[in-house]
Amino acid sequence: MQFRLSAIAPAAQTLVGLFKPLDPNVQITLDAKRGVLEVLSSTIMVDKIVQVLGQAGFPAEPLEKLVHVSGGSTCCGGCA
Repeated sequence: MQFRLSAIAPAAQTLVGLFKPLDPNVQITLDAKRGVLEVLSSTIMVDKIVQVLGQAGFPAEPLEKLVHVSGGSTCCGGCA
């Protein structure tokens, strides 16, 4: 699932921290320059991701057309 962030994205570890309570195995890829976030989760639904991001001050909308996230930061949250 990919999302366009409306605000400047925080560090990837910060974003993982938002989702870990919902899915301990969540992984993300973040292209902060383009404001594109990819969330890999088998349990968190799109609406919940948008809600969590919005409540944290990072409004987002799902991307209808997926993009290649290159040069992004991949984070599994393992070192957080």
